[in-house]
Amino acid sequence: MFNSRRGRFRWRTRIRRHLPWALINRGVADKGATDCGNHEWYRATEQVEHCYHCSVGHRPAMASGQ
Repeated sequence: MFNSRRGRFRWRTRIRRHLPWALINRGVADKGATDCGNHEWYRATEQVEHCYHCSVGHRPAMASGQ
């Protein structure tokens, strides 16, 4: 069902872009519970970045300019 080159949870990310927040908050198209294997990061807070695709992907935020 998924293309390993593109990542296993990419379809969930695409679906979440089009769902209303009420459904996302109820757990429809949640992030994957296992490692997606190909993280794409967004800054969740000043100190932490999270992966768009899985809930296990998190790291300290990079300093701006890196």
